[in-house]
Formats: sequence, C-alpha cells, structure tokens
Amino acid sequence: MQIDLTRRKFLSSLTVGAGAAVLGWNPSARAWATAPGSTAGIAQIPTLDGTLVLPADPSPFTEDFGHLVTRRPQAVLTPGSVDDIKKIVRYARSNRIAVAINGQSGTGSEGRHSHSHYGQALVDGGIAIDPKPLGRIHSIGDGIADVDAGVTWSTLALRALESGQTLPVYNDFAHLSIGGTLSVGGLGGTSQRYGSQADNVRWIQVVTGTGELVTCSRSNNPDLFEAVLIGGGQYGIIVRAGVKLIPAKTTARSLEFTYTDRATFLRDSLAVMRAKVVDDQNGYAEPKAGGGWTYRLALGMFFSSPAQPDVAALRAVLSPQAVAGPTTDMPFRDWLLRFDPNWAALKAAGFWGSKKPWLMMFVSTENTPAYLDTVLGELTPDQMGPGPIRISPMSARPLTRENFVLPRCSTTEFFEVSLIRIPAPDHPDTPGMLVQNRRFYDRGVSLGAKRYLVGAVPSMTRTDWRTHYGSRWSALVEMKRQYDPAGILTPGQGIFS
Repeated sequence: MQIDLTRRKFLSSLTVGAGAAVLGWNPSARAWATAPGSTAGIAQIPTLDGTLVLPADPSPFTEDFGHLVTRRPQAVLTPGSVDDIKKIVRYARSNRIAVAINGQSGTGSEGRHSHSHYGQALVDGGIAIDPKPLGRIHSIGDGIADVDAGVTWSTLALRALESGQTLPVYNDFAHLSIGGTLSVGGLGGTSQRYGSQADNVRWIQVVTGTGELVTCSRSNNPDLFEAVLIGGGQYGIIVRAGVKLIPAKTTARSLEFTYTDRATFLRDSLAVMRAKVVDDQNGYAEPKAGGGWTYRLALGMFFSSPAQPDVAALRAVLSPQAVAGPTTDMPFRDWLLRFDPNWAALKAAGFWGSKKPWLMMFVSTENTPAYLDTVLGELTPDQMGPGPIRISPMSARPLTRENFVLPRCSTTEFFEVSLIRIPAPDHPDTPGMLVQNRRFYDRGVSLGAKRYLVGAVPSMTRTDWRTHYGSRWSALVEMKRQYDPAGILTPGQGIFS
C-alpha cells in the first residue's frame, strides 16, 4: 500500500536528503524507505486519509517554545482523521517507533510550535503527530462543548461566549491546544475555585498506545480517564473531549494592589482566596529598582449590569498596607484576550524566540516563605527578563484529578511559585539557569513541594519521578504496561525511561 501524498504535500516536504515520499519502515536499518523499488523487508505504511512525510529542515517539530533542546522526528503525520492516528500508533507499536503528538499552538504570526519547554512533546527519531487538522468544534450545548483536541482554548472560549457561556479555567496564553493542555493540567486565574482545566472535562476520547480508540469518563473506563488527564501523554493520545462550560458575565473589572512586604502580600493572597470575593486571582513578584522585590495582586471581578462587583467586600479582607493600583472595566471578551498585547510586545521586542527555562512548583503555605527565601534571594532581573514570577495561592479542594499530585501540606492550601523566565535572546548563561532550576527543584522537594509537568528541570531520573508521584507511582506503572506496552508514547517526558 502507498501513502496518500499529494504533489503539494510532497513538494512541501522536500529537504536535503528528504526528497521522496515515505513508503515504509526498514526495521533492519531503523529508517524510512523512500525510494521506489523492492519492498522486501519493508513494513509498508497503511493507507491514510492524511499524509506521513519526512520533516522539513528546519522543522517546527524539532524545537518547542522553550528553545532549550532540539529533537528531530523521522516523520510527521498530518492526520486526515482519527483513524489515521489509530493506524499510525499501531504501525509504530509493531515497529517500535516512538510517537508524540505535538500541539503546534500559537497565533500563527510567529509560526506554530509545541508549547512544552524542555522537549516534552518532541520525539527524536520517531513520528510527530500534528493535531491541527483535527480542529473542529462539533457542538456547544448547555454546559458542555464537544471539541477536537486540536482546537485552541481561545477559539472555544470565543465561540462559547456567543451562547453566553465561558470556560471555568482559562490560560493566560490561551492559544494552546485543548488536548495538549489537558495532558499537563492547565491552570489559570480561576483555578482557586475551579481547579485545573483537566478538572473540567466530562469525557475524553483517547487513542491508546495499542492503537485502540476509547471513550472514557469518571463512570466509563475511569482508570484510563484518570491516567490520561495530566498524564503527560504517557497512556494515550487525547483526540476529542467534552469540556465543561459555565454561564458568562458580560463585564470584567480588573484591579491591582501592590506591596513592599512579602509576608503581608502572602497573607492577603490567602485571605482573598478564602473569602471568595473575586473571580480571578494572580500574584506576582517583580524586581525593584535598586534591588529587592515588590509584590502585586492582580484580580478580576465578573459581573453583568445593573449588578456591580462588591469591591467593599474585597477591601475588607485586604491589609491597610495594600496600595490600590489601576482599576479597569472591560467587556468579558476583552478580558479573555487581555494578555494578547503582552505577547505581541514580546514578539516585537525579539523575546518570543529566546530560550525559556521555566520552572513551576507547588509549595505548602507554611514552607512558601522558606522557598521564596531561596529563590528570590538568588534570582536576578536579567535571569527573568520581562517574564514574571507568579506567586498565587491554590486550594486542593477543586483539584480532583488523581495525577495532580499535591505538595506535603498541613492544610488544603498551597502556593504556585512559577518562574516564567523570558531572558534576553543573547543571555550568556542558559546552562547556568538550568542548573539553577535543578537546585530550586531540589530545594522545593526537600520542603515537600511538587512540580508542574510544564517546565525545565534537568536530569530528572526515574527515582525523581517515583518520588514525585508517591503512592500513585505503582498504579501509573501498571497503566503504562496496560495502555502503552511497547513504551512508544511521548518519550520526551522521560517519566518511565
């Protein structure tokens, strides 16, 4: 059987040494057969609705948003259907070829790429799957949207708003694929109330590592449902999801409060979350001229006229030291897109393509001051660039997914401490920042902290992952054996290597 490869697709895939269609896999050479001729010993490609091509050079599938590692796939699948993904996963399993789906997110102007940071969605020598052709919103009903995994959160949010609905949790950078984000969790300013984006799906359709298409939910194949959500792509490829929607307000009020004292900022952050007086909450540490740090609460209150937000209730829980900043009312649609000018400015200034050694940790409230002593005591403004340090409180109560492992806490509350590093493109010491990330990670683990799957932590070992997952580890090992017995899915995470 020959691959379905149009002339346009064929010409677009031409590179040095890559000028022919993929015909099959040569197991002895561990390479694709591309030249017509004898097919003896060649495992031929199944008939596809889409295409399987040799990657271009350079290829958007060789780097991710972090720009810290390069991994070159041997082929790229552009599926024409979910059946193509099933076929290629089965083919890859038979031939022991690694496979990773690569969200290829973005607004398009900067080119699309994986939004992992340390090669998590890249696959060296294997098959990269581009989910963008599977980007259909099938339906939007009352309280739920049926969407392909290649749809972005921003596309879904704007469509849902037409029916007066919105997403419970929305990313700051919202141009990410739904499937990719559900594989790592997905956090936003409303996570204090609603948990992660993975906590707000009713069901998912998954292609497992054996090439089977399975629909799962809390009541149907619940073990697979829990394994795949925040599973780092280890147990199956999400191809479709039923995403929860909630009623939307028409207007958002943005408020800011700044602090010079860290303890007061942390105290107010917790007080605001506990009082449930705002809808959206983020906190930041920002370098101060002359050294040290200032702290900022960025809050959102949603309402529909004639009702107004209860700002008095908010101020009642804030300390006298909180200095009020600008307050702005905007249509809710503008709120959803409020960070887009920031991304445009970063692109215009040349920062979008810089190396980004991000680190995201979850630290108990009692240990957050000690962790911040370490992190803020060492970080310098040039190591952060225009990127913020996010310090936001979270509650364990809405985090229902089993793979969202929680830090060791005396209460159900903890802080997200995220280093959203965007150093200058010519920063001379990216390797040093990665070493620093590992040091910050180890310090966090010594305090009972856990990491978020997105981010750059070098030299993670199987022992590190076992420690990370704790009592969940043995169940995940068994799920890996059951649903990806050949171990071909998403090797870039390194969880089971």
